[in-house]
Amino acid sequence: MDKSVGTTIEKIKLQELNNEAKLKEKRELEATVASLNRNLRETITLVEKSEQEQSELTKRIGKLRCQVELARIRRDALLTQIDAYKNELEELKNKSDEGISSVWCLRSSICHAVQNASDNYDIWALLMKPITVEPSPQINNPSSDDQHQALEFEGKLKEALQRRESALAERERLLNEPDTGEEFIRTCFRRNNLRFSSRNIEINENEPIKFSTSGAAIKKTIQPIKIVKNNNMPWYQPYCVVGSVAIFLIYFCILREENDVDNEFNKTLYERIKGLEKHQLLLSYKFNKENGKSVEDIEKRLKEIEEEESKAQL
Repeated sequence: MDKSVGTTIEKIKLQELNNEAKLKEKRELEATVASLNRNLRETITLVEKSEQEQSELTKRIGKLRCQVELARIRRDALLTQIDAYKNELEELKNKSDEGISSVWCLRSSICHAVQNASDNYDIWALLMKPITVEPSPQINNPSSDDQHQALEFEGKLKEALQRRESALAERERLLNEPDTGEEFIRTCFRRNNLRFSSRNIEINENEPIKFSTSGAAIKKTIQPIKIVKNNNMPWYQPYCVVGSVAIFLIYFCILREENDVDNEFNKTLYERIKGLEKHQLLLSYKFNKENGKSVEDIEKRLKEIEEEESKAQL
């Protein structure tokens, strides 16, 4: 009896141990299944997020491709416009050159015609105001006033003839000079501004003075600019000047290296004044926060500035 009871107790203990082992295995399996289900859910969510990100990236890539195509189209259009403008500029340049050449041709032809006219005709006689003398009726007993007027008129006529002769002599002298020409004659005539008929007019003090007949009406023209040739200059002087200027420009613009002064010009205002950029960023940060704008770029820059300051302190 004792043996049978002992064997049954041992059997019961073995069954309990087996049951406990099975429960442990079941619990472990359930835990592994739960962990696997959790991992599956996480992987599914990650896959969904990756699919969403992939779709967004494809959309962005499509937009970027459209923008690139538009930029290419705009570039091609701008290049065509630039070519058209270049052609128009070349046409305008050719037209301007043709117009300038035609103007110079007309000017030369006019100067030639004026020179021929001045050589063929007496310009001074044409420019003078003609004074006609009307024959006075014969009077047996002329009065003293008539005689006085006749004498004054003869005096004026003699003075006009003398001025005409002196002007002709001056013209001949100027034409004989080698360094002057017809342009110099015109300027001399404008400067002198001879008025043969209206210069010798009696002035009545009881009447107002006319501006056209007064001395204030005489215009003073500017003398023509004459290029004085310095014959003492050596023949090699312009070549030396051009060569020295070219050497200076080549050295200063091409061969010379940058120094500390040039680097100082490249510095910004924030690099020169310490703390100005940080103060400006803080002000813009407050402004954007108050107005509801984004402050991501400002925060990034502030972090970079703080890191740079910490490195400098170390």
